[in-house]
Amino acid sequence: MRLRKSSMLTKLIILAVAVYAIVMLLGLQAQISQQEAANAALQEQITTTAQENQRLEQAIARVGSREGVEEVARNKLGFVTEGEMIFYNLGD
Repeated sequence: MRLRKSSMLTKLIILAVAVYAIVMLLGLQAQISQQEAANAALQEQITTTAQENQRLEQAIARVGSREGVEEVARNKLGFVTEGEMIFYNLGD
């Protein structure tokens, strides 16, 4: 009789441990899924930032050239070359 009770208690303990392990594994799987989604979002952000960096590096390289300086002088400072005329549309 004592052997049966201890056997039943052992089975209950093993069942409880198994249920606990399953619950923990499911929780960890959910965390893994969340972290994978966060990783994908960060990878996309890295790609976007790398593209922006490349664009900015090209813009910096352009500014160092004569054409780049002229572009900045025209667009940002409103300079014109000798003999050039600017017309403004005041109708809007």
